[in-house]
Amino acid sequence: MLRMRKFIILLAVGAALVASGDVPEAQQPAQPDAIVVGAGLAGLSAAVEMGRAGLNVLVLDMNSVAGGHAVLAGGVALVGTPLQEKNGVKDSSDAAYKDWMQWTVDADPQWTRFYVENSRAMIYDWVTAMGVEFVRVGGGQANSVPRIHFTKGRSIHLVMPIFKTALAMPNVSFVWNAKAERLVVENGRVQGVTVRHLRTGRTETLRAPHTVLATGGFESDLERVLANWTPSLPRPDRLLIGSAISATGSGHDMAVEAGAALSRIDRHYIYIDGLADPRDSQRIHALTGGNSRAIWVNAQGRRFTNENGFDKTILVDLLQQEPSSYWAVFDEAARENFGVRGAAWVQTPMDVHPILDNPDAAHKADTLEALAAKAKLPAAQLRETIARFNGMIEKGVDTDFGRFRGGQKPPTMIAKPPFYAVQFFPMTRKNMGGVAIDLQARVLNRAGQPVPGLFASGEITGSVGINGSHGMDGAFLGPAILTGRLAGRTIAELRRVTSSRDLSQAPAGRILSDATPSATLPSRTAADLQPLLAKPRDGFWHFEVSHKTVVERKYECTLCHTAQLPFAPITTTTQREAQTQVCFNCHDR
Repeated sequence: MLRMRKFIILLAVGAALVASGDVPEAQQPAQPDAIVVGAGLAGLSAAVEMGRAGLNVLVLDMNSVAGGHAVLAGGVALVGTPLQEKNGVKDSSDAAYKDWMQWTVDADPQWTRFYVENSRAMIYDWVTAMGVEFVRVGGGQANSVPRIHFTKGRSIHLVMPIFKTALAMPNVSFVWNAKAERLVVENGRVQGVTVRHLRTGRTETLRAPHTVLATGGFESDLERVLANWTPSLPRPDRLLIGSAISATGSGHDMAVEAGAALSRIDRHYIYIDGLADPRDSQRIHALTGGNSRAIWVNAQGRRFTNENGFDKTILVDLLQQEPSSYWAVFDEAARENFGVRGAAWVQTPMDVHPILDNPDAAHKADTLEALAAKAKLPAAQLRETIARFNGMIEKGVDTDFGRFRGGQKPPTMIAKPPFYAVQFFPMTRKNMGGVAIDLQARVLNRAGQPVPGLFASGEITGSVGINGSHGMDGAFLGPAILTGRLAGRTIAELRRVTSSRDLSQAPAGRILSDATPSATLPSRTAADLQPLLAKPRDGFWHFEVSHKTVVERKYECTLCHTAQLPFAPITTTTQREAQTQVCFNCHDR
Protein backbone atom coordinates (compact mmCIF):
# COMPACT_ATOMS: atom_id res chain seq x y z
CA MET A 1 0.00 0.00 0.00
CA LEU A 2 1.34 3.37 -1.01
CA ARG A 3 2.26 5.46 2.02
CA MET A 4 -0.10 8.37 2.57
CA ARG A 5 1.49 11.76 2.49
CA LYS A 6 0.67 15.07 4.11
CA PHE A 7 -2.13 16.71 2.18
CA ILE A 8 -0.38 19.69 0.58
CA ILE A 9 -2.25 20.27 -2.64
CA LEU A 10 -0.48 22.40 -5.22
CA LEU A 11 -2.47 21.06 -8.13
CA ALA A 12 -2.20 22.68 -11.48
CA VAL A 13 -2.01 19.74 -13.78
CA GLY A 14 -1.60 19.92 -17.50
CA ALA A 15 -4.50 20.30 -19.79
CA ALA A 16 -7.19 20.63 -17.17
CA LEU A 17 -6.03 24.09 -16.16
CA VAL A 18 -5.66 25.53 -19.63
CA ALA A 19 -8.00 28.47 -19.75
CA SER A 20 -9.20 27.79 -23.27
CA GLY A 21 -8.31 25.82 -26.37
CA ASP A 22 -6.78 22.41 -26.96
CA VAL A 23 -3.41 21.40 -25.67
CA PRO A 24 -1.10 21.83 -28.66
CA GLU A 25 -1.39 18.65 -30.67
CA ALA A 26 1.57 16.61 -31.88
CA GLN A 27 2.43 17.26 -35.50
CA GLN A 28 0.52 14.74 -37.55
CA PRO A 29 2.02 12.84 -40.47
CA ALA A 30 1.45 14.72 -43.70
CA GLN A 31 -0.03 11.58 -45.24
CA PRO A 32 -0.90 8.81 -42.78
CA ASP A 33 -0.90 5.32 -44.21
CA ALA A 34 -3.42 4.32 -41.56
CA ILE A 35 -5.62 5.80 -38.86
CA VAL A 36 -6.29 3.82 -35.70
CA VAL A 37 -9.36 4.86 -33.72
CA GLY A 38 -8.77 3.92 -30.09
CA ALA A 39 -5.57 3.75 -28.04
CA GLY A 40 -6.54 0.74 -25.98
CA LEU A 41 -4.78 -2.60 -26.10
CA ALA A 42 -6.08 -3.51 -29.56
CA GLY A 43 -5.37 -0.12 -31.13
CA LEU A 44 -1.89 0.08 -29.64
CA SER A 45 -1.07 -3.41 -30.90
CA ALA A 46 -2.16 -2.43 -34.41
CA ALA A 47 -0.12 0.79 -34.24
CA VAL A 48 3.06 -1.00 -33.12
CA GLU A 49 2.68 -3.64 -35.83
CA MET A 50 2.34 -1.01 -38.54
CA GLY A 51 4.94 1.28 -37.02
CA ARG A 52 7.53 -1.47 -37.11
CA ALA A 53 6.72 -2.00 -40.78
CA GLY A 54 7.56 1.64 -41.46
CA LEU A 55 4.04 2.95 -42.02
CA ASN A 56 2.98 6.40 -40.90
CA VAL A 57 0.26 5.81 -38.32
CA LEU A 58 -2.10 8.26 -36.66
CA VAL A 59 -3.80 7.06 -33.44
CA LEU A 60 -6.89 8.88 -32.14
CA ASP A 61 -8.44 8.53 -28.71
CA MET A 62 -11.34 10.30 -26.99
CA ASN A 63 -9.45 10.12 -23.69
CA SER A 64 -6.29 11.99 -22.71
CA VAL A 65 -4.35 8.83 -21.85
CA ALA A 66 -3.79 5.43 -23.45
CA GLY A 67 -4.93 2.05 -22.25
CA GLY A 68 -8.70 1.98 -22.40
CA HIS A 69 -10.54 -0.50 -20.20
CA ALA A 70 -7.64 -2.98 -20.36
CA VAL A 71 -5.70 -1.18 -17.61
CA LEU A 72 -8.24 -2.49 -15.09
CA ALA A 73 -8.26 -6.06 -16.36
CA GLY A 74 -6.58 -9.17 -15.00
CA GLY A 75 -4.88 -12.02 -16.82
CA VAL A 76 -4.40 -13.35 -20.35
CA ALA A 77 -5.25 -16.88 -21.48
CA LEU A 78 -2.21 -18.27 -23.33
CA VAL A 79 -1.28 -21.75 -24.48
CA GLY A 80 2.06 -23.57 -24.41
CA THR A 81 4.23 -20.81 -22.95
CA PRO A 82 7.64 -20.91 -21.23
CA LEU A 83 5.99 -19.84 -17.97
CA GLN A 84 3.71 -22.86 -18.10
CA GLU A 85 6.71 -25.09 -18.79
CA LYS A 86 8.63 -23.51 -15.93
CA ASN A 87 5.75 -24.36 -13.60
CA GLY A 88 5.45 -27.91 -14.83
CA VAL A 89 2.21 -27.31 -16.74
CA LYS A 90 1.82 -29.55 -19.76
CA ASP A 91 -0.44 -27.85 -22.27
CA SER A 92 -1.25 -28.05 -25.95
CA SER A 93 -3.36 -26.25 -28.51
CA ASP A 94 -5.55 -29.33 -28.90
CA ALA A 95 -6.24 -29.48 -25.16
CA ALA A 96 -7.06 -25.77 -25.01
CA TYR A 97 -9.31 -26.00 -28.05
CA LYS A 98 -11.23 -28.90 -26.51
CA ASP A 99 -11.63 -27.09 -23.16
CA TRP A 100 -12.78 -23.83 -24.67
CA MET A 101 -15.21 -25.25 -27.21
CA GLN A 102 -16.82 -27.34 -24.48
CA TRP A 103 -17.16 -24.39 -22.09
CA THR A 104 -18.37 -21.80 -24.56
CA VAL A 105 -20.84 -24.17 -26.24
CA ASP A 106 -20.83 -22.32 -29.57
CA ALA A 107 -17.57 -20.40 -29.93
CA ASP A 108 -16.35 -19.64 -33.44
CA PRO A 109 -14.27 -22.77 -34.19
CA GLN A 110 -12.01 -21.15 -36.79
CA TRP A 111 -11.02 -18.23 -34.56
CA THR A 112 -10.67 -20.43 -31.50
CA ARG A 113 -8.34 -22.80 -33.35
CA PHE A 114 -6.33 -19.87 -34.70
CA TYR A 115 -6.00 -18.37 -31.23
CA VAL A 116 -4.87 -21.51 -29.40
CA GLU A 117 -2.29 -22.23 -32.11
CA ASN A 118 -0.89 -18.69 -32.25
CA SER A 119 -1.23 -17.20 -28.75
CA ARG A 120 2.30 -18.20 -27.76
CA ALA A 121 4.05 -16.52 -30.71
CA MET A 122 1.67 -13.66 -31.45
CA ILE A 123 0.99 -12.64 -27.85
CA TYR A 124 3.37 -14.11 -25.27
CA ASP A 125 6.59 -13.83 -27.27
CA TRP A 126 5.60 -10.46 -28.73
CA VAL A 127 4.75 -8.68 -25.49
CA THR A 128 7.57 -10.18 -23.41
CA ALA A 129 10.02 -8.92 -26.02
CA MET A 130 8.69 -5.43 -25.23
CA GLY A 131 9.34 -5.84 -21.52
CA VAL A 132 6.08 -7.36 -20.26
CA GLU A 133 6.79 -9.79 -17.45
CA PHE A 134 4.33 -12.52 -16.59
CA VAL A 135 5.03 -13.65 -13.04
CA ARG A 136 2.48 -16.40 -12.47
CA VAL A 137 0.06 -18.65 -14.29
CA GLY A 138 -3.23 -19.68 -12.74
CA GLY A 139 -6.30 -21.76 -13.43
CA GLY A 140 -9.74 -20.52 -14.24
CA GLN A 141 -13.11 -21.41 -15.64
CA ALA A 142 -12.96 -23.43 -18.86
CA ASN A 143 -9.35 -24.52 -18.35
CA SER A 144 -8.27 -28.03 -17.39
CA VAL A 145 -4.74 -26.74 -16.74
CA PRO A 146 -3.46 -23.32 -15.61
CA ARG A 147 -3.47 -20.96 -18.61
CA ILE A 148 -4.23 -17.51 -17.20
CA HIS A 149 -1.01 -15.45 -17.26
CA PHE A 150 -0.70 -12.57 -14.83
CA THR A 151 1.72 -9.67 -14.58
CA LYS A 152 2.88 -8.48 -11.17
CA GLY A 153 -0.14 -6.19 -10.88
CA ARG A 154 -3.19 -5.41 -12.95
CA SER A 155 -2.97 -5.31 -16.72
CA ILE A 156 -1.57 -1.83 -16.83
CA HIS A 157 1.73 -3.74 -16.71
CA LEU A 158 0.68 -5.31 -20.00
CA VAL A 159 -0.59 -2.14 -21.65
CA MET A 160 2.14 0.35 -20.79
CA PRO A 161 5.10 -1.50 -22.38
CA ILE A 162 3.16 -1.65 -25.66
CA PHE A 163 2.30 2.03 -25.42
CA LYS A 164 5.90 2.94 -24.63
CA THR A 165 7.01 0.93 -27.65
CA ALA A 166 4.69 3.00 -29.81
CA LEU A 167 6.04 6.18 -28.23
CA ALA A 168 9.53 5.14 -29.34
CA MET A 169 8.49 5.24 -33.02
CA PRO A 170 8.76 8.55 -34.92
CA ASN A 171 6.28 7.33 -37.54
CA VAL A 172 3.40 6.86 -35.06
CA SER A 173 1.54 9.93 -33.79
CA PHE A 174 -1.26 10.39 -31.28
CA VAL A 175 -4.14 12.84 -31.06
CA TRP A 176 -5.91 12.88 -27.69
CA ASN A 177 -9.38 14.05 -26.61
CA ALA A 178 -10.60 13.52 -30.14
CA LYS A 179 -13.77 11.52 -30.76
CA ALA A 180 -14.30 9.89 -34.14
CA GLU A 181 -17.88 10.57 -35.17
CA ARG A 182 -18.20 9.08 -38.64
CA LEU A 183 -16.19 7.34 -41.28
CA VAL A 184 -15.43 9.05 -44.56
CA VAL A 185 -16.72 6.78 -47.33
CA GLU A 186 -16.01 7.74 -50.94
CA ASN A 187 -16.58 5.55 -53.99
CA GLY A 188 -17.39 2.61 -51.76
CA ARG A 189 -14.15 2.82 -49.79
CA VAL A 190 -13.41 4.06 -46.26
CA GLN A 191 -10.97 6.96 -46.65
CA GLY A 192 -10.65 8.25 -43.09
CA VAL A 193 -12.70 9.69 -40.24
CA THR A 194 -14.34 12.90 -39.14
CA VAL A 195 -13.40 13.75 -35.56
CA ARG A 196 -14.53 16.25 -32.96
CA HIS A 197 -11.96 17.68 -30.56
CA LEU A 198 -13.76 17.40 -27.25
CA ARG A 199 -12.15 20.36 -25.49
CA THR A 200 -12.90 22.90 -28.19
CA GLY A 201 -15.74 21.39 -30.20
CA ARG A 202 -13.69 21.82 -33.38
CA THR A 203 -14.27 19.17 -36.06
CA GLU A 204 -11.99 18.06 -38.83
CA THR A 205 -11.68 15.28 -41.37
CA LEU A 206 -8.56 13.09 -41.27
CA ARG A 207 -7.78 10.97 -44.30
CA ALA A 208 -5.88 7.73 -44.82
CA PRO A 209 -6.29 4.74 -47.15
CA HIS A 210 -6.78 2.39 -44.19
CA THR A 211 -8.73 2.80 -40.94
CA VAL A 212 -8.72 0.49 -37.92
CA LEU A 213 -11.63 0.69 -35.49
CA ALA A 214 -10.52 -0.28 -31.99
CA THR A 215 -13.22 1.57 -30.08
CA GLY A 216 -14.28 -1.11 -27.60
CA GLY A 217 -17.75 -2.41 -26.87
CA PHE A 218 -21.20 -1.00 -26.11
CA GLU A 219 -21.87 -2.40 -22.65
CA SER A 220 -22.27 1.06 -21.12
CA ASP A 221 -25.36 1.63 -23.26
CA LEU A 222 -28.03 -0.21 -21.27
CA GLU A 223 -30.74 0.46 -23.83
CA ARG A 224 -28.63 -1.13 -26.56
CA VAL A 225 -27.66 -4.09 -24.38
CA LEU A 226 -31.26 -4.85 -23.48
CA ALA A 227 -32.40 -4.37 -27.09
CA ASN A 228 -29.89 -7.08 -28.02
CA TRP A 229 -30.40 -9.29 -24.97
CA THR A 230 -29.49 -12.98 -25.21
CA PRO A 231 -32.79 -14.70 -26.15
CA SER A 232 -32.16 -17.76 -23.97
CA LEU A 233 -31.76 -15.70 -20.78
CA PRO A 234 -34.51 -14.03 -18.74
CA ARG A 235 -34.30 -10.23 -18.87
CA PRO A 236 -33.13 -8.72 -15.58
CA ASP A 237 -35.39 -6.42 -13.58
CA ARG A 238 -32.43 -4.14 -12.95
CA LEU A 239 -29.13 -4.13 -14.82
CA LEU A 240 -26.13 -2.04 -13.75
CA ILE A 241 -23.36 -0.61 -15.92
CA GLY A 242 -19.94 -2.08 -15.28
CA SER A 243 -18.12 -1.26 -18.49
CA ALA A 244 -15.85 1.60 -19.58
CA ILE A 245 -17.28 5.09 -19.92
CA SER A 246 -16.34 5.01 -23.60
CA ALA A 247 -18.09 1.68 -24.30
CA THR A 248 -21.12 3.25 -25.97
CA GLY A 249 -21.00 1.49 -29.34
CA SER A 250 -19.82 4.51 -31.33
CA GLY A 251 -17.50 2.33 -33.39
CA HIS A 252 -20.28 -0.14 -34.12
CA ASP A 253 -22.49 2.67 -35.39
CA MET A 254 -19.76 4.04 -37.65
CA ALA A 255 -18.97 0.58 -39.02
CA VAL A 256 -22.62 -0.29 -39.73
CA GLU A 257 -23.13 3.05 -41.49
CA ALA A 258 -20.17 2.15 -43.70
CA GLY A 259 -21.74 -1.19 -44.59
CA ALA A 260 -20.38 -3.55 -41.91
CA ALA A 261 -22.22 -6.60 -40.66
CA LEU A 262 -22.68 -7.43 -36.99
CA SER A 263 -22.17 -10.93 -35.60
CA ARG A 264 -23.31 -12.48 -32.29
CA ILE A 265 -24.45 -9.04 -31.17
CA ASP A 266 -26.74 -10.60 -28.54
CA ARG A 267 -23.86 -12.16 -26.57
CA HIS A 268 -22.73 -10.37 -23.42
CA TYR A 269 -20.49 -11.23 -20.50
CA ILE A 270 -22.78 -10.27 -17.62
CA TYR A 271 -21.18 -10.20 -14.19
CA ILE A 272 -23.12 -11.44 -11.19
CA ASP A 273 -21.54 -9.22 -8.53
CA GLY A 274 -22.61 -5.67 -9.34
CA LEU A 275 -22.94 -3.30 -6.38
CA ALA A 276 -24.64 0.02 -7.10
CA ASP A 277 -22.04 2.75 -6.65
CA PRO A 278 -23.31 4.85 -3.72
CA ARG A 279 -21.60 7.92 -5.19
CA ASP A 280 -23.49 7.65 -8.45
CA SER A 281 -26.56 9.86 -8.16
CA GLN A 282 -28.44 7.72 -10.68
CA ARG A 283 -27.31 4.45 -9.05
CA ILE A 284 -26.83 2.80 -12.45
CA HIS A 285 -23.04 2.41 -12.39
CA ALA A 286 -21.59 -0.58 -10.61
CA LEU A 287 -18.67 -1.56 -8.45
CA THR A 288 -17.78 -5.25 -8.24
CA GLY A 289 -17.38 -6.97 -4.93
CA GLY A 290 -18.34 -9.72 -2.58
CA ASN A 291 -17.47 -11.78 0.46
CA SER A 292 -16.32 -15.39 0.13
CA ARG A 293 -17.80 -16.18 3.54
CA ALA A 294 -21.27 -14.79 2.82
CA ILE A 295 -24.44 -16.60 1.82
CA TRP A 296 -26.62 -15.23 -0.95
CA VAL A 297 -30.34 -14.94 -0.43
CA ASN A 298 -33.07 -13.78 -2.78
CA ALA A 299 -35.88 -11.36 -1.96
CA GLN A 300 -37.70 -14.21 -0.26
CA GLY A 301 -34.79 -14.75 2.13
CA ARG A 302 -33.76 -18.09 0.61
CA ARG A 303 -30.50 -19.31 -0.86
CA PHE A 304 -30.86 -19.99 -4.58
CA THR A 305 -27.46 -21.08 -5.88
CA ASN A 306 -24.00 -22.38 -5.05
CA GLU A 307 -22.15 -19.18 -4.13
CA ASN A 308 -18.86 -20.81 -5.15
CA GLY A 309 -20.15 -22.19 -8.45
CA PHE A 310 -19.36 -21.20 -12.03
CA ASP A 311 -20.58 -17.73 -12.91
CA LYS A 312 -22.39 -18.89 -16.06
CA THR A 313 -24.51 -21.19 -13.90
CA ILE A 314 -25.04 -18.59 -11.19
CA LEU A 315 -26.15 -16.03 -13.79
CA VAL A 316 -28.98 -18.28 -14.94
CA ASP A 317 -29.99 -18.93 -11.33
CA LEU A 318 -29.89 -15.20 -10.55
CA LEU A 319 -31.95 -14.12 -13.57
CA GLN A 320 -34.63 -16.62 -12.61
CA GLN A 321 -35.19 -14.89 -9.27
CA GLU A 322 -38.00 -12.36 -8.81
CA PRO A 323 -36.59 -9.76 -8.71
CA SER A 324 -33.21 -10.62 -10.26
CA SER A 325 -31.09 -9.51 -7.32
CA TYR A 326 -29.62 -11.01 -4.17
CA TRP A 327 -28.31 -10.05 -0.76
CA ALA A 328 -24.90 -11.17 0.46
CA VAL A 329 -25.38 -11.82 4.19
CA PHE A 330 -22.48 -12.28 6.62
CA ASP A 331 -21.43 -11.42 10.16
CA GLU A 332 -18.77 -9.39 11.94
CA ALA A 333 -16.32 -12.30 11.90
CA ALA A 334 -16.39 -12.19 8.08
CA ARG A 335 -16.30 -8.42 7.71
CA GLU A 336 -12.64 -8.33 6.71
CA ASN A 337 -13.33 -10.74 3.85
CA PHE A 338 -15.54 -8.20 2.10
CA GLY A 339 -13.84 -6.62 -0.91
CA VAL A 340 -14.78 -4.12 -3.60
CA ARG A 341 -13.20 -3.13 -6.91
CA GLY A 342 -14.01 -0.46 -9.45
CA ALA A 343 -13.29 2.87 -7.76
CA ALA A 344 -10.19 4.33 -6.16
CA TRP A 345 -12.04 5.73 -3.18
CA VAL A 346 -13.08 2.30 -1.90
CA GLN A 347 -9.39 1.63 -1.17
CA THR A 348 -8.89 4.84 0.75
CA PRO A 349 -8.22 4.24 4.48
CA MET A 350 -11.06 5.67 6.49
CA ASP A 351 -12.28 5.52 10.06
CA VAL A 352 -15.40 3.85 8.69
CA HIS A 353 -15.73 1.41 5.80
CA PRO A 354 -16.91 3.25 2.66
CA ILE A 355 -19.42 0.49 1.88
CA LEU A 356 -20.17 -1.56 4.99
CA ASP A 357 -20.59 1.48 7.25
CA ASN A 358 -22.52 3.44 4.63
CA PRO A 359 -26.31 2.98 5.07
CA ASP A 360 -26.81 3.94 1.41
CA ALA A 361 -24.70 0.97 0.33
CA ALA A 362 -25.19 -1.72 2.99
CA HIS A 363 -27.29 -2.63 5.99
CA LYS A 364 -25.92 -3.48 9.42
CA ALA A 365 -27.81 -4.59 12.53
CA ASP A 366 -27.23 -6.36 15.83
CA THR A 367 -29.96 -8.95 15.19
CA LEU A 368 -31.10 -10.85 12.14
CA GLU A 369 -34.61 -9.52 12.66
CA ALA A 370 -33.41 -5.94 12.54
CA LEU A 371 -31.24 -6.70 9.50
CA ALA A 372 -34.21 -8.23 7.71
CA ALA A 373 -36.31 -5.16 8.44
CA LYS A 374 -33.69 -2.82 6.97
CA ALA A 375 -33.20 -4.96 3.87
CA LYS A 376 -36.96 -5.59 3.52
CA LEU A 377 -36.45 -9.35 3.73
CA PRO A 378 -38.84 -11.76 5.50
CA ALA A 379 -37.33 -12.11 8.96
CA ALA A 380 -38.54 -15.63 9.71
CA GLN A 381 -37.27 -16.99 6.39
CA LEU A 382 -33.89 -15.26 6.72
CA ARG A 383 -33.43 -16.62 10.24
CA GLU A 384 -34.41 -20.12 9.06
CA THR A 385 -32.04 -19.94 6.06
CA ILE A 386 -29.08 -18.96 8.22
CA ALA A 387 -29.90 -21.59 10.83
CA ARG A 388 -30.03 -24.25 8.10
CA PHE A 389 -26.72 -23.07 6.63
CA ASN A 390 -25.05 -23.12 10.05
CA GLY A 391 -26.40 -26.63 10.62
CA MET A 392 -24.89 -27.85 7.34
CA ILE A 393 -21.57 -26.33 8.37
CA GLU A 394 -21.70 -28.41 11.54
CA LYS A 395 -22.29 -31.55 9.47
CA GLY A 396 -19.60 -30.59 6.94
CA VAL A 397 -21.72 -30.85 3.80
CA ASP A 398 -23.98 -28.46 1.88
CA THR A 399 -26.83 -30.74 0.95
CA ASP A 400 -28.72 -27.90 -0.78
CA PHE A 401 -26.26 -26.61 -3.39
CA GLY A 402 -22.98 -28.47 -2.92
CA ARG A 403 -20.93 -25.45 -1.89
CA PHE A 404 -18.87 -27.70 0.40
CA ARG A 405 -18.80 -31.40 1.09
CA GLY A 406 -16.86 -33.99 3.03
CA GLY A 407 -13.13 -33.33 2.99
CA GLN A 408 -13.55 -29.64 2.13
CA LYS A 409 -13.19 -26.87 4.66
CA PRO A 410 -16.58 -25.24 5.17
CA PRO A 411 -17.03 -21.51 5.82
CA THR A 412 -17.50 -20.28 9.36
CA MET A 413 -20.96 -19.97 10.83
CA ILE A 414 -22.90 -16.73 10.55
CA ALA A 415 -23.35 -16.03 14.25
CA LYS A 416 -21.37 -13.03 15.48
CA PRO A 417 -23.21 -9.67 15.49
CA PRO A 418 -23.41 -7.19 13.96
CA PHE A 419 -24.79 -8.77 10.80
CA TYR A 420 -24.46 -7.30 7.30
CA ALA A 421 -26.53 -7.41 4.13
CA VAL A 422 -25.24 -5.99 0.83
CA GLN A 423 -27.40 -6.07 -2.28
CA PHE A 424 -25.97 -7.15 -5.64
CA PHE A 425 -27.31 -7.05 -9.19
CA PRO A 426 -26.29 -8.34 -12.61
CA MET A 427 -24.01 -5.86 -14.39
CA THR A 428 -22.76 -5.39 -17.92
CA ARG A 429 -19.07 -5.91 -18.60
CA LYS A 430 -17.94 -7.08 -22.05
CA ASN A 431 -19.24 -7.73 -25.54
CA MET A 432 -18.94 -11.24 -26.92
CA GLY A 433 -20.22 -10.22 -30.34
CA GLY A 434 -19.75 -7.23 -32.59
CA VAL A 435 -18.43 -6.10 -35.96
CA ALA A 436 -17.70 -9.08 -38.21
CA ILE A 437 -14.11 -9.49 -39.41
CA ASP A 438 -12.14 -12.18 -41.22
CA LEU A 439 -8.78 -13.70 -40.25
CA GLN A 440 -7.05 -10.67 -41.77
CA ALA A 441 -9.06 -8.34 -39.48
CA ARG A 442 -10.88 -6.89 -42.49
CA VAL A 443 -14.40 -5.71 -41.68
CA LEU A 444 -17.01 -7.74 -43.55
CA ASN A 445 -20.31 -6.61 -44.98
CA ARG A 446 -23.57 -8.59 -44.88
CA ALA A 447 -22.53 -10.52 -47.97
CA GLY A 448 -19.34 -11.63 -46.23
CA GLN A 449 -17.13 -9.42 -48.39
CA PRO A 450 -14.51 -6.96 -47.04
CA VAL A 451 -15.48 -3.32 -46.66
CA PRO A 452 -12.60 -1.66 -48.54
CA GLY A 453 -10.27 0.32 -46.32
CA LEU A 454 -11.87 -0.73 -43.01
CA PHE A 455 -10.45 -2.99 -40.29
CA ALA A 456 -11.43 -3.72 -36.69
CA SER A 457 -9.79 -5.20 -33.63
CA GLY A 458 -10.53 -5.83 -29.97
CA GLU A 459 -13.86 -5.77 -28.19
CA ILE A 460 -15.64 -4.06 -31.07
CA THR A 461 -15.38 -7.47 -32.77
CA GLY A 462 -16.73 -9.26 -29.71
CA SER A 463 -13.31 -10.87 -29.27
CA VAL A 464 -14.07 -12.60 -32.59
CA GLY A 465 -16.54 -15.02 -31.02
CA ILE A 466 -13.94 -16.97 -29.02
CA ASN A 467 -16.08 -16.70 -25.88
CA GLY A 468 -19.17 -18.15 -27.49
CA SER A 469 -22.17 -17.90 -25.17
CA HIS A 470 -20.16 -17.83 -21.95
CA GLY A 471 -17.25 -15.53 -21.11
CA MET A 472 -13.96 -17.19 -20.25
CA ASP A 473 -11.29 -16.03 -17.86
CA GLY A 474 -8.47 -14.31 -19.73
CA ALA A 475 -10.09 -14.56 -23.16
CA PHE A 476 -10.57 -10.85 -23.84
CA LEU A 477 -7.12 -9.24 -23.55
CA GLY A 478 -5.49 -11.87 -25.74
CA PRO A 479 -7.88 -11.47 -28.69
CA ALA A 480 -7.42 -7.69 -28.47
CA ILE A 481 -3.68 -8.05 -29.04
CA LEU A 482 -4.09 -10.78 -31.65
CA THR A 483 -6.66 -8.95 -33.77
CA GLY A 484 -4.76 -5.67 -33.43
CA ARG A 485 -1.63 -7.32 -34.78
CA LEU A 486 -3.58 -8.97 -37.59
CA ALA A 487 -5.06 -5.64 -38.67
CA GLY A 488 -1.63 -4.01 -38.60
CA ARG A 489 -0.03 -6.88 -40.45
CA THR A 490 -2.66 -6.90 -43.19
CA ILE A 491 -2.42 -3.15 -43.75
CA ALA A 492 1.38 -3.27 -43.83
CA GLU A 493 1.27 -5.95 -46.50
CA LEU A 494 -1.24 -3.98 -48.55
CA ARG A 495 0.96 -0.89 -48.38
CA ARG A 496 4.00 -2.89 -49.49
CA VAL A 497 2.06 -3.98 -52.55
CA THR A 498 0.62 -0.56 -53.45
CA SER A 499 3.37 1.83 -52.32
CA SER A 500 6.63 2.63 -54.04
CA ARG A 501 8.19 3.56 -50.70
CA ASP A 502 10.53 1.11 -49.00
CA LEU A 503 8.57 0.07 -45.92
CA SER A 504 10.92 -2.69 -44.82
CA GLN A 505 12.98 -0.57 -42.42
CA ALA A 506 11.20 1.16 -39.56
CA PRO A 507 13.18 4.18 -38.36
CA ALA A 508 14.31 4.23 -34.76
CA GLY A 509 13.72 7.02 -32.29
CA ARG A 510 10.83 8.80 -30.63
CA ILE A 511 7.36 8.86 -31.99
CA LEU A 512 5.91 12.32 -31.58
CA SER A 513 7.22 15.52 -33.01
CA ASP A 514 7.40 17.85 -30.04
CA ALA A 515 4.94 20.70 -30.10
CA THR A 516 5.87 24.01 -28.58
CA PRO A 517 5.30 23.70 -24.83
CA SER A 518 2.84 26.04 -23.18
CA ALA A 519 4.09 28.35 -20.47
CA THR A 520 4.29 26.70 -17.08
CA LEU A 521 1.10 27.34 -15.19
CA PRO A 522 1.17 28.82 -11.71
CA SER A 523 0.67 26.52 -8.75
CA ARG A 524 -2.85 26.14 -7.45
CA THR A 525 -4.39 25.37 -4.12
CA ALA A 526 -7.02 22.83 -3.17
CA ALA A 527 -9.59 25.62 -3.35
CA ASP A 528 -8.61 26.27 -6.97
CA LEU A 529 -8.96 22.58 -7.79
CA GLN A 530 -12.49 22.09 -6.47
CA PRO A 531 -14.30 24.17 -9.14
CA LEU A 532 -12.51 22.18 -11.83
CA LEU A 533 -13.87 18.95 -10.35
CA ALA A 534 -17.35 20.21 -9.56
CA LYS A 535 -18.82 19.95 -13.05
CA PRO A 536 -17.90 17.47 -15.81
CA ARG A 537 -16.33 18.98 -18.92
CA ASP A 538 -15.92 17.37 -22.33
CA GLY A 539 -12.40 16.08 -22.80
CA PHE A 540 -11.45 16.25 -19.12
CA TRP A 541 -12.85 12.97 -17.83
CA HIS A 542 -9.50 11.43 -16.94
CA PHE A 543 -8.27 14.60 -15.28
CA GLU A 544 -11.39 14.72 -13.12
CA VAL A 545 -11.25 11.06 -12.12
CA SER A 546 -7.53 11.05 -11.38
CA HIS A 547 -7.63 14.24 -9.33
CA LYS A 548 -10.63 13.15 -7.32
CA THR A 549 -8.43 10.16 -6.47
CA VAL A 550 -5.65 12.55 -5.47
CA VAL A 551 -8.04 14.31 -3.11
CA GLU A 552 -9.42 11.05 -1.70
CA ARG A 553 -5.99 9.60 -1.06
CA LYS A 554 -4.45 12.87 0.07
CA TYR A 555 -1.51 12.67 -2.31
CA GLU A 556 1.05 15.41 -2.72
CA CYS A 557 1.43 16.82 -6.21
CA THR A 558 5.08 15.79 -6.26
CA LEU A 559 4.01 12.16 -6.28
CA CYS A 560 3.27 12.62 -10.00
CA HIS A 561 4.81 15.93 -11.02
CA THR A 562 8.52 16.29 -11.62
CA ALA A 563 10.84 18.34 -13.78
CA GLN A 564 9.94 15.96 -16.63
CA LEU A 565 6.22 16.28 -15.92
CA PRO A 566 5.68 19.86 -14.70
CA PHE A 567 2.50 21.73 -13.84
CA ALA A 568 1.77 22.43 -17.49
CA PRO A 569 0.04 20.84 -20.48
CA ILE A 570 1.69 17.71 -21.86
CA THR A 571 3.05 18.81 -25.22
CA THR A 572 6.17 16.72 -25.81
CA THR A 573 7.04 13.09 -26.32
CA THR A 574 9.34 13.19 -23.31
CA GLN A 575 6.48 14.34 -21.09
CA ARG A 576 4.19 11.65 -22.46
CA GLU A 577 6.82 9.02 -21.72
CA ALA A 578 7.15 10.34 -18.16
CA GLN A 579 3.38 10.16 -17.75
CA THR A 580 3.39 6.42 -18.40
CA GLN A 581 5.11 5.94 -15.03
CA VAL A 582 2.58 8.12 -13.22
CA CYS A 583 -0.27 5.81 -14.24
CA PHE A 584 0.88 3.18 -11.75
CA ASN A 585 0.22 5.52 -8.81
CA CYS A 586 -3.50 4.92 -9.21
CA HIS A 587 -3.90 1.79 -11.31
CA ASP A 588 -1.49 -0.47 -9.46
CA ARG A 589 -2.58 0.11 -5.86
